[in-house]
Amino acid sequence: MLHISAYHSPTAIDEAVRLLAAEGRTVIAGGTDLLVNPRYMVGVREVVDIRGLALDYVIVEPAWLRIGAGTTMRSVAHHPAAQSLADGILARGAAVCGSPNIRNMATLVGNVASALPSADTPPSLIALNAQAVLVGANGERVVPLEQFFTGPAKSVRARELIRELRIPLDESNIHGGFYKIGRTAEDISLVNAATTLIIRDGIISEARLVLGAVAPTPLRITRAEAALRGQQATEALWREIAEIVRADVRPISDQRASAAYRRHVSGVAAVRALRQAAGLTPRREEWRHA
Repeated sequence: MLHISAYHSPTAIDEAVRLLAAEGRTVIAGGTDLLVNPRYMVGVREVVDIRGLALDYVIVEPAWLRIGAGTTMRSVAHHPAAQSLADGILARGAAVCGSPNIRNMATLVGNVASALPSADTPPSLIALNAQAVLVGANGERVVPLEQFFTGPAKSVRARELIRELRIPLDESNIHGGFYKIGRTAEDISLVNAATTLIIRDGIISEARLVLGAVAPTPLRITRAEAALRGQQATEALWREIAEIVRADVRPISDQRASAAYRRHVSGVAAVRALRQAAGLTPRREEWRHA
C-alpha cells in the first residue's frame, strides 16, 4: 500500500458518502481482501475507513434481520439470530470463512462487496433472499442480493457504501443447509452450496438452491428448484438434482481445481446441503477437504 496517499476516517455516513463520491477512493473495514488482493488497489490512491460509523450491529426486527457494514464474520457466526435462521446457514458460512484471525477482522458486508465467485457467504444470503442497502450521492437504494453481482469482482455498486444487509424473517418454518468443499477448512471454496427449503406434510413446497465458485457470480440453480417443488425428500430426488446441478454450473479451471472436478463435486455439495435442510444429516456437517 505504499502508493496510498491519504487515509480518511469519517464519523458520519454522510461524510463517508461524500468521500466515496470521488474517484480513486475505496472503502476499508476489516481490510482483509484489500490488503492481500492487488486487483482492489488498481486506480486506488486513498482509503475510507468506515469503522467509525457505528455500523457493527446485528438488529432483529419483526420483519428483518439487519447486519451492518462493520459486523465481523465472527460476530455473525456467533449471533443467536444468525444461528437460528434457516438452521444457521449464514452463521455456518461465516464460521468457515478463512482463519479465526481473518474472521475477527473480515466483515460480512466486505465478503459481499468483494464479489468474488468463491466467497463463502453470498450463496447463503441469496438463498435467504437477502438485500443490500446502498447509500450514495443520489440517496439510498435497495438491491436484492441476487441482482447485486455482475461478474468476478464486479457488482452494481457504484461509488456507494453498503450500509447494511437485511434478510426477511417472514418464514418461520424455513430450513436450510450449507456445504463447503475446500482443500482445508480455512482455504477459499472450491465449491460451496446453500439451500433453503419449506417442507409441509413431508412435501417440499418451496426451494432455493445457490452455488458458489462454479460461475462468474453466485448461481441459483432454478431448474433444480423447480424439480424440488412438490416432491418428497428421497435419494432418487437427490440424484436427479445432482445431475441438474452438474449440467447447469459453469466452472473454470485454475491452480486449485479443474473445471471437471468442480462440476462433479458441485452435485455433491448441493445434495449434502439439501440433506441438511431436509433433516437427513447433522447440521454441523458444513465442509470437507477436497
